[in-house]
Amino acid sequence: MYKVPNEYYCRLHHVRPRFKNDVESVLLYMATEISRLKPEHKDDFNTKLNQVIKLYPGNISKTEKTINNWRTEISSLFGLIEYDGDIAKPGRMAILLAENQDLIEFFRYFLFYFQYPGGHLKPQETAELIRKGIKFKPTSYLIQVFFEGQKIEGDKKFGITKAEATHCIFNDLKVTRDARSPAETARLILKNRESETEYDQGGDITRYAGDIMDYMELADLATLRPNYQYYLNNTHIETLHAFVNNVEYFQPYEALYKNTDLSAPDIAKSQNAWFSYVNNQLNSSIFKADVATIVGEMGEKEGMAKQSEFILELLKKIQKNSQNEDKVKTKEIGDVGESMVIEHEKNRLTNLGRQDILHMIQKIPEKFAVGYDITSFEGINDLRRLIEVKTSISRGKLSSTNFHMTPSEWSAANSHRSIYFIYRLMISSQVVSLFIIKDPVGRYKDDSLGMVIRDGADIKYSAKSGNWDKLMV
Repeated sequence: MYKVPNEYYCRLHHVRPRFKNDVESVLLYMATEISRLKPEHKDDFNTKLNQVIKLYPGNISKTEKTINNWRTEISSLFGLIEYDGDIAKPGRMAILLAENQDLIEFFRYFLFYFQYPGGHLKPQETAELIRKGIKFKPTSYLIQVFFEGQKIEGDKKFGITKAEATHCIFNDLKVTRDARSPAETARLILKNRESETEYDQGGDITRYAGDIMDYMELADLATLRPNYQYYLNNTHIETLHAFVNNVEYFQPYEALYKNTDLSAPDIAKSQNAWFSYVNNQLNSSIFKADVATIVGEMGEKEGMAKQSEFILELLKKIQKNSQNEDKVKTKEIGDVGESMVIEHEKNRLTNLGRQDILHMIQKIPEKFAVGYDITSFEGINDLRRLIEVKTSISRGKLSSTNFHMTPSEWSAANSHRSIYFIYRLMISSQVVSLFIIKDPVGRYKDDSLGMVIRDGADIKYSAKSGNWDKLMV
């Protein structure tokens, strides 16, 4: 049984949200809701946020203590809230996720700034890590270990298990304090593997290292295979190198390593600055999801190869035509979703024998702000379909049941009623799901769809709001 020598053993940990098994859907919901709140005193902000958390499916009967735990876990771990003194406001991370609907991009930013010690811990826990001299960016280090392991293995792929990451990396001060080289760690893992050395995996021993590796998978940086090993996703080499080259740590902690009298109040002074730090500089295009890689992975699933291949060909066509004024990039999720829906509409009308009107399907330029993205037709008659496309992307299949409509979109829905459609498109590595809502205003009036007026309309839908349709591409 492999054990870290006692003098080098220090178990790292972090907040583990109780919604981890549904983390993508929860984060999408929470980011959208938080981004709608106005800056105000933290007590009032928390009260309004608690009301929102109560509305998440399954939470209505939860105790106030549980709801409070949700809120603090979200704010401390994921940085969705920023603070200016006693004033709380939506964090840039929340706004970015709500606007882009890109969970892969979100997790990349989260991991980019995540470090031990960090403001995601309680002040006394951070103080203890600083006293021990720990300074560790787990994602950057893991990527480097993957790189070094690949060099050693050559043509053979190199993976890491949760147990190996826990005992050979996370819980060893030689790594987290003394900066043991990634090459040496890779050799240690392979040596232990060759000698069939076992690791303690009981209870929650591997929980925290496992969390980070799971988040790396959600960020499309790594993939978990059936052999329980995570493998680096080398298709995103530019993004991987951005992590490796990131040597910046949270500056307010730097001077504290020399403080022999360090206490929790010393750490607490910088808590607000931490949340500003993790919401800083969120504008790098290299962190955006590439739809092509997600759809390509979807093609590995049983029965999905044909649809995946067609979508990939569609993306190539989009890129080929990117010299046009209305160019579409595979990294612009909303545009890709609209292109998929246009192709869906062409195939739907073709199946109805209406090839004569395919040329009339049009994408409406954003500059016209008409409140919908695409004009199409019913097909069985010549009535138009005015389609607003709402697209999200994630690694896992989403169960998200909300989206936001701008004032112009809600106004158009109210004006056009029966010919206005919402196409809710959710792209993941498992499936591309399409949910269609006809006449959202009518669905609201007959109580089959929830709506709250807030800078347009916040929509909450369910199975009775519309119907699932197979994406015809």
